[in-house]
Amino acid sequence: MSFCPMFRNVHSLSLRLPFVSGAEPTQGEFVEHRSRALLRFWWDGVLARLSDAFVVDYVPLFALALGAGPREIGWLNGLAQLIYAALLIPGAWLVERWGRRKMLVVVAVGMARSNLILWALLPFFLTGQAAIGIVVVTGALRAGLWGLGAPAWTSLAGEWVPAEIRGRYFGWRNLGSGIAALIGVPAAGWLITALGGLRGYQMTFAIAFLLGAIGLAVFASMPEERPGDVRGQRLPPWREIRKQSAFLGYLTTSGIWNFSLFLAAPFFNVHLVQNLGANPQTVGLLAMVSALTGLFGPIFFGRWNDRWGAPRALLWAGLLIPLLPWAWLLARSPWHIVPVNALAGFLWAGFELCNFNTLLALAPKETRPRYAAFYNLVIGIASATGAVVGGWIASLWGFYPLFALSGLGRLLAIGFYTRTVLRAIPPTPSGS
Repeated sequence: MSFCPMFRNVHSLSLRLPFVSGAEPTQGEFVEHRSRALLRFWWDGVLARLSDAFVVDYVPLFALALGAGPREIGWLNGLAQLIYAALLIPGAWLVERWGRRKMLVVVAVGMARSNLILWALLPFFLTGQAAIGIVVVTGALRAGLWGLGAPAWTSLAGEWVPAEIRGRYFGWRNLGSGIAALIGVPAAGWLITALGGLRGYQMTFAIAFLLGAIGLAVFASMPEERPGDVRGQRLPPWREIRKQSAFLGYLTTSGIWNFSLFLAAPFFNVHLVQNLGANPQTVGLLAMVSALTGLFGPIFFGRWNDRWGAPRALLWAGLLIPLLPWAWLLARSPWHIVPVNALAGFLWAGFELCNFNTLLALAPKETRPRYAAFYNLVIGIASATGAVVGGWIASLWGFYPLFALSGLGRLLAIGFYTRTVLRAIPPTPSGS
């Protein structure tokens, strides 16, 4: 799939982006500014996903190669979510006191990605339990530090992309990110297998750091709208949240969903390697299947998002996701996962698009950083608890109980979402 059609579509959508400078622009400056802003934001998503493609699927395998077990892997993911949750309120507070949202994102992401260099060098100096401990702590910091920048990033994204084109624009942005994953994940798996041992992981982490640094530079070049508009307000008290029935239902649903998700999510690739006989290259190829089908999810669900509104589109995107961990119960070979990942890639790409736009739709614009912080706090705590409980269950009874419980919990979340959020929003969507 060529990038040229994506550029044309992003450029077309960018003509609707409001000008963000205090000066009155000419027509030419107006069009050029909007096009440049959205194209840079698109490239930021592509490069960030390409960097992550060399890391996310392989961190548990790197920990395994160092000698970690299910409990250490569970703690790696659980601690990451705890740090993430703990930093969300300070992140929102900094947005409202300091106002420099873009700078806050750059600092948080820069600190997180610096850990990749540490991992690339770690096997030269340490092995055994000491190395495992460092990977657990720094891996948790890498994921968790995003909590410091998440409220600022959510606020900026809501301003950079107008509500009437969010579904299509983020659909094209996620499509570009999907192509990046389609290239990066199997390339990393091939490199790890070809170099063998820990050297492959060291090389992939170094490449990820370089790609992430380029993406961060692109993000830093984006214009920031009126930083003072989000300053000087306190975090919403619980009584204010309780008045927003749709948002309260969304919070509760997200907690159930993410607890259920992280019961099993850290262990799928570990199960592939330990019990189904896969190697890192096979893991990369299977992830490529998800990345390939994920290219179609953002475009398909992006149109539903703009037509029906994000909250309703989110229901349809998530309806079949509870079946995915149950399908893992039937797998007896790595290649049995191909149809599972094919469906997962399509559904998760649509779900993530609609979920983000649902958050933007349900959070009041003037207090969006605070509501985003509250939302991410809930999912951070739920995810951390799920990962730790999942590691404990896996160490006692294996992975299959995790997969069964994860599917059941996701199904319960979908039912609760239907009875709360969808009943609380207007019957005719007004856009997201």
